[in-house]
Amino acid sequence: MSKIFLFDVDGTLSVNGIIPTSAIKILKQLREAGNKVLLCTGRCLGQLNDILNKIEIDGAILNNGAYAYVDNLVIYDNPIPTDLILSLAQKGLCLGILSKDCYGIINFDAEVMAAFIKHFELAMPERLSLDYVKNNPIYSLGIYTFDSLVDTINDYQDLNFIKVCDVGYDIVKKGVSKASPIASLKTIYPDHEIIAFGDNYNDIEMLKASDVAIVMPTSPKKVKEIADYITTDVLADGIANAIKFYLKL
Repeated sequence: MSKIFLFDVDGTLSVNGIIPTSAIKILKQLREAGNKVLLCTGRCLGQLNDILNKIEIDGAILNNGAYAYVDNLVIYDNPIPTDLILSLAQKGLCLGILSKDCYGIINFDAEVMAAFIKHFELAMPERLSLDYVKNNPIYSLGIYTFDSLVDTINDYQDLNFIKVCDVGYDIVKKGVSKASPIASLKTIYPDHEIIAFGDNYNDIEMLKASDVAIVMPTSPKKVKEIADYITTDVLADGIANAIKFYLKL
């Protein structure tokens, strides 16, 4: 049976921008054997150049599930309503803006952004205007703050806030997750088994919706509880070891 492999990026496939050679090699082998390899990430496509310079893929679930494509076919497209984004921007929040291709910032705050990009080893995003929001579909957001977001979360019931680090939240429409495009994948490839790799809270829905859930040893307890297999550390050949275990390589 051919398989679809879904790989979270940060903390799963890559750590501090490093993809182990063993992972690069085995992903190539998977594709050569007729399997599908997809990234499944909170990043947008414009943030994946460093990854795509090292590996080839068949598609991606992007923006925490709000946009997805496989074999050049868009299979899921669910942007955030513009009025909600403009409302958040008017509050003065340091707001990450992610279209399918671009990552930028409105209401730039140098101190909190320095803490956020250090945590994920990201490049500093460009600064955007509200016109960009008005003229482009925006699939996910980030809010970067040292303060509590309890009041904001309560005020925006149509959005899903996912805490990804001490100073950052990912935001998508309510009901959207990395699992949202998986139903379409199963329709297009009904005979494919889906094997998912993740490490954090925003991977939970994806892991549950897949046939096999593989997580990293650094994953929180809640994530480990739903795993079919806990592999070794990323830099200790975690991806390759898990694939070899399941495919009996």
